[in-house]
Amino acid sequence: MTSALAVRVLGPVEVDTAGQPVPLGGSLRTLLAALAVDAGRVVSADTLADRLWEGGGLDAGSSTVPSYVSRLRRRLEPQRPADGWRVLQTRAPGYRLVLGPGELDAVEFRRLLGAARAAADPVAAREAVSRALALWRGPAYADVTAGFARDEAARLREQQLEAEELAAELDLALGRHRRLAERLPALVAAEPFREGLRASLVLALYRSNRQADALRAYEQGRALLADALGVDPGPQLRRLHELVLRQDPELDAPEPAAAPAGAGARPAAAGAREVPAVRRPALPAPPTALLGRDDDLARVQRLVDEGARLVTLTGTGGVGKTRLALAAARRAAADGGRFRDGAVLVQLATLDDTAAVLPAVARAVGMGSVGGPGARDAVAEHLRPLHLLLVLDNFEHLLDAAADVAELVRACPHLVVLVTSRAPLRVDGEVEHRVEPLALPGAADGPREVLACAAVTLFCDRARDVVPGFRVREEDVHVVADVCTALAGIPLALELAAARVRVLGPRDLLARLDEALSGGRRDLPERQRTMQATLDWSYGLLDEPAQRLFRRLGVFAGGWTLPVLEAVEGPGVLPALETLVEHSLVRVQHTEDGARFSVLEPTRQHARRLLGDAERAEAAAAHAAAHLALAEEAAPHYQRAEQVQWLRRLEREHANALAAVDACVAAGDGETAGRLVWALWLFWWMHGHLAVGRRTASAVAGLPHLPDRVRVRVDLALGAMLFAQGEHHEAEAVWGRARELSAATADAEGLAHASAGLGITALARGEAATAVERLTAALPLAAALPAGSDGPWLESLGNVWLGTALTALGGAEGGGAPARARFEAGLRLSRARGDRLTTFVALFNLAQAEAPRDPRAAERFLHEGTVLSAQVGDLANLSHFLDALVVLAADGGGDAARPAVLLGAARAARETVGSDVYGFYVRDDAQLAAAADRLRERLGGERFAAAVAAGRALPAEEVVRLAVGGGEPGSEPGGEPGGGTGALGVTAAAAGPATAAR
Repeated sequence: MTSALAVRVLGPVEVDTAGQPVPLGGSLRTLLAALAVDAGRVVSADTLADRLWEGGGLDAGSSTVPSYVSRLRRRLEPQRPADGWRVLQTRAPGYRLVLGPGELDAVEFRRLLGAARAAADPVAAREAVSRALALWRGPAYADVTAGFARDEAARLREQQLEAEELAAELDLALGRHRRLAERLPALVAAEPFREGLRASLVLALYRSNRQADALRAYEQGRALLADALGVDPGPQLRRLHELVLRQDPELDAPEPAAAPAGAGARPAAAGAREVPAVRRPALPAPPTALLGRDDDLARVQRLVDEGARLVTLTGTGGVGKTRLALAAARRAAADGGRFRDGAVLVQLATLDDTAAVLPAVARAVGMGSVGGPGARDAVAEHLRPLHLLLVLDNFEHLLDAAADVAELVRACPHLVVLVTSRAPLRVDGEVEHRVEPLALPGAADGPREVLACAAVTLFCDRARDVVPGFRVREEDVHVVADVCTALAGIPLALELAAARVRVLGPRDLLARLDEALSGGRRDLPERQRTMQATLDWSYGLLDEPAQRLFRRLGVFAGGWTLPVLEAVEGPGVLPALETLVEHSLVRVQHTEDGARFSVLEPTRQHARRLLGDAERAEAAAAHAAAHLALAEEAAPHYQRAEQVQWLRRLEREHANALAAVDACVAAGDGETAGRLVWALWLFWWMHGHLAVGRRTASAVAGLPHLPDRVRVRVDLALGAMLFAQGEHHEAEAVWGRARELSAATADAEGLAHASAGLGITALARGEAATAVERLTAALPLAAALPAGSDGPWLESLGNVWLGTALTALGGAEGGGAPARARFEAGLRLSRARGDRLTTFVALFNLAQAEAPRDPRAAERFLHEGTVLSAQVGDLANLSHFLDALVVLAADGGGDAARPAVLLGAARAARETVGSDVYGFYVRDDAQLAAAADRLRERLGGERFAAAVAAGRALPAEEVVRLAVGGGEPGSEPGGEPGGGTGALGVTAAAAGPATAAR
């Protein structure tokens, strides 16, 4: 390392500038190490704080981190350059250590080790590995005790041992066995479980005419493995032992002129004699770092280590299969024992004939020209003695050659083949590894989590390649998250989009994604320069039925099941669907509810572009009809015991249902659109989709020429959304319009709904007398409806609402008995139907009535209602129950932290929905505010704020467990309500934990 700056970590951490040592105290030494382990990459200030103080309380906002950085800067660059700090740069969200070639010994070590592995000349390879090992001055990061440094030191130690193994193999290849026999014993004693080193020692001793010592070295290793781990030596070491015992000529030292000529080719520890020379270029070095694929790399390596010999990496176009395969090949080929003949890449994308595959393999492994009927046997004969990893890249258009590949694997016992393909080969022995898009940020993730997610990390890294100063401003964090989500985490799409940041900011980029994906790097293959070209390549490989289905999948949103697809496309669609799955154009996820299929968003957009106008209209109409049938089947179940299962099912189909409404509105099919809105409104209410429900219902309500019955129901749905969002006057106007049209057209069910709605709007506005009058008149209308209609459900709800209005009218004195009778009537009817919604509405009101005289009874009602709210995923109602529990607990003598946590959870639930929804509850917000004040006094301001914040972050199922005193016996989540236990009516489900429906 000849640079003016030298950072050394392969031993104690040291720095020289201009040849002079730089003194570093313990904190600055740890900071330098914390930056060096990620040299060249941005390390966030939060990560630096964690590494410096091991989670000891200081955070990125602490002035200590910037002050330490400032001090270290001045040590590394005593004279600040005019154009700013060059070595330790500030880059959002932290800092980056920028070191040139040769300035960090760990990077130089890895470079030299890579050069040694790739060198065709064993003398040059041995020289490179000697230089690499000479950089070590002791254990890496020897004087930094932090956990991150210990972890990095362990990784570097593993690489140091790999270098030692490579040096030993090269010494054996060069006939330096006597020198090696003297050098290795100490290293083997220090690393007794390293079988590669022990094998080299055994062979070096044998070649030095020390057969007894060779056998003794083997036996010591065998006994150690048996005693310590209870295992035998590996097959390589066992075979070497057999060869030593019989003094096999295969172990003889090579002649000096017979040194291996292959690129990186080295003899096995057993010293194979007649291995053909393989002249080939090294695997191509990637131009950028592979990000977000650690788990995939580990999985592929594990498959190979566990004996898989034909591994196919499948996935959609642009997902990064080739990059992953090359990284996996480099890692596997670094094992000089298993793949001592290295790794070979065979690029197949330009081939258009399956008969050209074997000749391409032959050329790649140095055979020259082969062809004709004997090509497979010739290639197999050449590869049979080789310990080689073969990478066949882009196989999807040559699948008829899969049998030849499988036969090569069977014929060559040491050959491992790694294939990249958008479709599996479907041959015996194949193991498929599905390469998925990069992880995307979650909807609730904060800025730190968004920036740490794999897809965003890749996007930002590639953006910095074109705009070195690129950083994501705080106000743009979620815009970048939306960009990555719209691109479905596909690495090629992310890279194409990131290249446009030189001219587009994040918000403009989001608005112009289609344009951003229309051009790419000139050094990419033509089929990868745009996302459209990538997808066109896949589309062109399909037969006509699969192409037709692919186009028509453009009308779907959010996935589908096979029965739904068959309802849209008709029976017989399964073979075409299987083809799309095989070609990685359709994804399949197996859940407890069966298989669910989907396409990534860029793929869906491409399918839509391929649809002609007539075909799009036909497919959209079939899609809407299928989802109308599903929504109308589901709607009655929202009022019954099966509501949890059906709500969950419609949550999965919600995106498709909305797409169906939009398509119908665009086509002017108001009747289908209106029926969909009516079938969905209660789902929207119970799952808190109020904004989207209102927007959708408003769009349909504005359509001309709706049939009267449909228009009534669209207005009923729109009124419900307005009411739930607190716009009571607007809801009253819409419901009034629905009531007039229902009366004029003798629509009894519409009239009952509208009348009840007008009653609860009066209740929500505090007009108790009007509410009692309207709800009293609405009840007979509901009771007169047939059993199969909404009448029984409206009757049970109407009783509860009337009880609430009587309570509001009569106060504590006048509302009591009549109101309670109405609550209990509504509760009885709802329990008989298994209707959780009406049950918990009744329970809330009963709890309010009981609270002044029997707080324990009120608490039991609230516990049951909390569980039922969570079961159906009704976060708005859950927030009301939590608030009521807070009021009860604030005056108690128990732990004040628990109700404070519930208070935070209630606020978070209400904010998630965006509205109180239950405007017909009689609430005392002043009472809740007073309860919060008492909790703050009992806990102190800091503990109170911390407890509220903890509640905001608590998952819904944990909130329920905390609220009802989890740990008590109870039913499984989603259990059916019913059969109370006496007058209180507390179900078994109320006592146990519940899981929110979403």
